[in-house]
Amino acid sequence: GRVKMAAGGGRYFCTAGRGMEPFLAREVQARLGATEVDYVTGKVFFSTEAEPGELRKLKSGERLFLLLKKRTPLTVSQNKGKMLQEIKSLVTEEPKYWLDVISIWRNFHGHEEKKDDVSQENQLPLKRKSEEETNIATKRQKTEQVRETVSEECQAGAGEGCVVPERKSDQHCRTESETSLEDPSKSSGEKPIANSEQLNFSFRVSCRCSGATAKILPSQEIGRAVGVALMKQCGWRVDLRYPDLEIFVHLNDIHSVVGIPLFRLPLANREYIKTAGLRSTVAWAMASLAEITAGASVLDPMCGLGTILLEAAKEWPEACYWGADISDSQLEGADVNIRTAGLMDKIELLKASVKGMSVGLPSET
Repeated sequence: GRVKMAAGGGRYFCTAGRGMEPFLAREVQARLGATEVDYVTGKVFFSTEAEPGELRKLKSGERLFLLLKKRTPLTVSQNKGKMLQEIKSLVTEEPKYWLDVISIWRNFHGHEEKKDDVSQENQLPLKRKSEEETNIATKRQKTEQVRETVSEECQAGAGEGCVVPERKSDQHCRTESETSLEDPSKSSGEKPIANSEQLNFSFRVSCRCSGATAKILPSQEIGRAVGVALMKQCGWRVDLRYPDLEIFVHLNDIHSVVGIPLFRLPLANREYIKTAGLRSTVAWAMASLAEITAGASVLDPMCGLGTILLEAAKEWPEACYWGADISDSQLEGADVNIRTAGLMDKIELLKASVKGMSVGLPSET
């Protein structure tokens, strides 16, 4: 059912690349003192009282969400209408609860967060832009087509997608929401919140659906139904491109989950890595397995762009790091990465083959 909002604490889930769940489960316990930690393929659920700044430090997760609802899978029936009703009830049951959650989310999104994201975004302009362009191009295709807008973490391979209603349905949604605002009695007996700040609030629904539900209902229909339900209930407006809030609905054979991404960019996007090589989350996990202690010498004998070294030196700064590679272009990339991250004094690079590694390194190390 609905998730209890603990005083001062919250219930979250973080998406994870396949196989990364145990690392993330251990990390939330160690770093955030998280409790009630449990995981399924691709997601780790946990509770913590940690501040946003602490949550942002997670290194093995893809994207972090405030958990709104977590339930058993939908009852699958041939009656689509019935299933859509059940999905809508995930978001419409307790309006007061939704507003509480939004206020928690708002507290998270102090102005600091906005600035933070903007500076990070300037360093990742291409990714955002190409995503927007794809959106515009696909919107021109016929409405019937189920369109999946691949969100950042999906480009990065964590396998979460998002589907949003098409332009036409936006118009359709907007008119629906306007009528319900003029005549609240039409909408499920709930009066939309007439506070102007609420009315200016924009959102989009990202829906990911697999398993038995997906065979009967396309993600797009679900996303649209949830969108319309929220507009009627809260008086928010749809904005597919730059919403204030994204609502994530994931339905599969294990559970029905509704959440809100806490930060606009995935945790896996590291602002200190200029050119990504190995996936940052995997690099961090590999470094964590090395159990690096203060004063240790750490060698990555085929370092490529240096991602493992960067993740290790950021997290365990008390050691000294060496990276070797036989390729000039990889070493040049690694050098730029190390400079960007400001770790020149921590990481030494040398050109060497694994076969003749002793050259340039202290003997017997």
